[in-house]
Parts: sequence; structure tokens; C-alpha cells
Amino acid sequence: MGQAAYKQLRLSKTQLYSKLKLTNIFPGDWESIYKGDGIEFDSTRPFQAGDDPKDIDLFTMAQSGEEDIILRAEERQMKIYIWVDLSGSLQSFNEMVFPSKADIRDIATGLIAYSTSNIYTPLGFCAFDESIRCFYPAKTGQDNCDEIINWIIEENNNVKKSKADIHKAIMFMLERLHRQNIVFFLSDFKNTVFDGDFAFLVRPLVEKFDFIPVIIRDPIEKSGNIKRAINVTVENCEGLGVTELYITPDKIQKIQQLSEQHLQNIQWNFHHLGIDCIVLDSTSIDYCYKTFSGFFERRKRIRV
Repeated sequence: MGQAAYKQLRLSKTQLYSKLKLTNIFPGDWESIYKGDGIEFDSTRPFQAGDDPKDIDLFTMAQSGEEDIILRAEERQMKIYIWVDLSGSLQSFNEMVFPSKADIRDIATGLIAYSTSNIYTPLGFCAFDESIRCFYPAKTGQDNCDEIINWIIEENNNVKKSKADIHKAIMFMLERLHRQNIVFFLSDFKNTVFDGDFAFLVRPLVEKFDFIPVIIRDPIEKSGNIKRAINVTVENCEGLGVTELYITPDKIQKIQQLSEQHLQNIQWNFHHLGIDCIVLDSTSIDYCYKTFSGFFERRKRIRV
């Protein structure tokens, strides 16, 4: 879907709702990664100091004398949250305008939202930049999804270009959410805190949540070029003024190289924390749907 076509689609809320409600990014038998105190059998392991003796598998102990405890599937209602970066870098890059990032972010939000509605799972939502712009506690139902998407569409008309306070967004998440929820974190990660080793910042999230980073990239950061040099007038991504840029084919290639290096650093850091990322770099709803559903299909195969 082209840029102009998607903008027209987004202007029609009914069309946007109808398109995204038809898809479900989660496999039918997909489950949470966590174990807990339910009634369904999951697996066994050797007894360890601190385990409840009531969980010992008496049948196994009578047969072999080994003290194994029974692990059971978590008995709770899974909740899914979307944490969305609304900072200026989602509207432009340091050196030129990347207008597709906001479109991709909105598609991703819609796909997650309506997929949770399809599996009758509570959905919560938080949007942030330098402050927490809004927070919706987790609720079920299509009306909740419609309200979230409507807020995003309306907010696109009032967007302000400012920095993202990543620390504030993470602290708010740790304070507001219970353990073992699923959190999608949608951002382009164009923030200085992600330039180096950010394990110290993300590790508390990994220990508490099923944390899924969704990296938003403009298609031009991946491929594409221009045939001749052009002048482009852009607003600073932090809203600090307007400047004119002289863009050449070589400069486009340099931007792409820097973007790829940044992406590799982000993925490397998450990988060493045991986190798999989702990378979205197209405004095609079909492409974004396949990327999401493929991610969870791989997860399902790994756990089987």
C-alpha cells in the first residue's frame, strides 16, 4: 500500500477498524511464557530447597524414590499492553524527513489491539514522549480497542516534536504493571540511551514482563535512493527550528549505513538479554501482519 493510499485509509476510521479487525497476529494455541499455580499439569523437576512439599509428585516418589515436584500452567488471565513512543524522532530523522514511521507505528498498534480483542484478552495502552501522554488500564472488548485507536488518530493531528524520556516511560511501566504481563514497546529507538550498552535499563523489564521490542524503521532507511541532489526543508526532530538540507545520493547511502549499524547494535543488546525483536519497515498492512504472526509462530515452534 502506497503512502498516499494509507493516509486516505487512516482518515476513515471505519475503514481502518474493518481492515485491522480481520487479522489476528497470535496463533490459536499461543500461550504465555510463564508458569504458575494453576491446576493444569505442565512438567516436573527435582525438588529444591524452598519448594512446597505439597507439590511433590507422590506417584513418581513411590515408583522410583525420586522427589520431583509438579509444575503447573499459570492460572491467570493474560494481559497485553502497548507502550508507544510519540517523540519527534518518529516524525523525522536527524538529517531528513522519514514520514512513514508514524504510519507503521499506527498499523502495528491497530494489529496488536484488534488481535487481543479477537482472543478476548485485556488490552492496556500507554503513549509517551517527554511525559506520559495517556494511559489506558487493561480492558477487554472492541470498544476499548476503538477508543485507543481513536485517541491515536486524533493525536496525529496534534503531534508535537519533543524528546522521548525513556527512563520515565520504563519507570512508569514498572510501577503500574503487575508481573508476567506482555508488553509491546513500539519505538524507533533513536534515543541516546540506546546508542551503547543499555542492558541495565532493560533488564528489570525482562525480569518482570514478557517484553517485546517493536523497532520502527522508515523504508528509506532500509533501501531506496534518489537520482540527483535535492534541497529539503525540515523541522528539527525536537521542534527546535527549521533548517534546509542538501541531500545527495551518497548522503542517502550514508544514512542507510548508519541506520543499519544502529539496528544491529539494538538487536545485539536485546539478543544478549534473551529478547527477540520485531522489526517493521513497511507501511503495508499485509507485511506488518505477516511479520507479527511469523514472530509468534516461531515462538510457538520453539516452545513445543
